[in-house]
Amino acid sequence: MRFTRTAAGVAEIATAVAAVLMMAGCRPGPLSAPGTGATASKPVSLSSEAATGSLETTRKQLEGVWDLVALESLPPAGGTTRVPVKASGSLTYDQFGNLTIIAQSDDAAAPVAAREVKAMTFKGRAVIDTVSSELKLMNVTGNVDPNEVLAPERRRRYAFEGDTLKLSSFDDKGQVTAISTWRRRPQ
Repeated sequence: MRFTRTAAGVAEIATAVAAVLMMAGCRPGPLSAPGTGATASKPVSLSSEAATGSLETTRKQLEGVWDLVALESLPPAGGTTRVPVKASGSLTYDQFGNLTIIAQSDDAAAPVAAREVKAMTFKGRAVIDTVSSELKLMNVTGNVDPNEVLAPERRRRYAFEGDTLKLSSFDDKGQVTAISTWRRRPQ
């Protein structure tokens, strides 16, 4: 017995295969009602309160102009004695994640990088790690020697205390090398 296929028979088979494939791709809906959510392109926290320490919260806290109110240096050998450094400067963080620091010091206790130039400047995009409370500058431009204590390539641990921001610079071994304290400039 020989089977012959007609155009109508092929169309029926194709339709049946397509229907089976479509049904196999369907999934049941969620087993429980979702919380407050949104589309994947605009995610929203499932809790009713905004998360503290979230990236957006941290960006909003950083945004603005800050004045340097204290700078402390620590010995490179890992000592714990903080040496106050007379310095002045400003830190600006904008809504796009750009961070600019301009500082000046002629204090003998200042890091060599700060004493070598009239005003130490660096700019870059601040990458924020909210889990570690750290930020790192990327795509850095400026006039700071990367081998110095205040090098922009180093990570900084941040902490907010009211209207102050504390940045602790640390090296690859995790040793704090400098601590700068900034106060938000009134708008």
